[in-house]
Amino acid sequence: MRSRLHGRQNGAGMLSILVILSLIIFFVTIAFKLGPAYMGFWTIKSVMDNVAEQSTPITGGAREIANQIGKRLDINSVSQVSVKDFKIRRTGENLYEVSLDYEQRQHLFFNIDTVLTFAYQVEVKGQ
Repeated sequence: MRSRLHGRQNGAGMLSILVILSLIIFFVTIAFKLGPAYMGFWTIKSVMDNVAEQSTPITGGAREIANQIGKRLDINSVSQVSVKDFKIRRTGENLYEVSLDYEQRQHLFFNIDTVLTFAYQVEVKGQ
């Protein structure tokens, strides 16, 4: 029985190889197109976390929080958002809520686009 099956086995056909190759190309294209948007969001998230985790409370209120976020965005060359996109609101005696909610449209291919929605929020201690 083994010898009869051995003679009839074949590898992947040309159609199978083309389907697998096209799927790989499709997912690599998506990764290259959407990857920078996610990397930018992770950088923005890191900026917000750094401002929130400062060892000393921020003096100057919401304006100073916005200035510090703006400086960090400039240092990290973030162009997806500006300081105006951040919402800073006082939540307590010396607490501020810094939130960001934005969309980014990305062209994939032909007439297919994606809309990526990002949102993040941190609590910042003021003085």
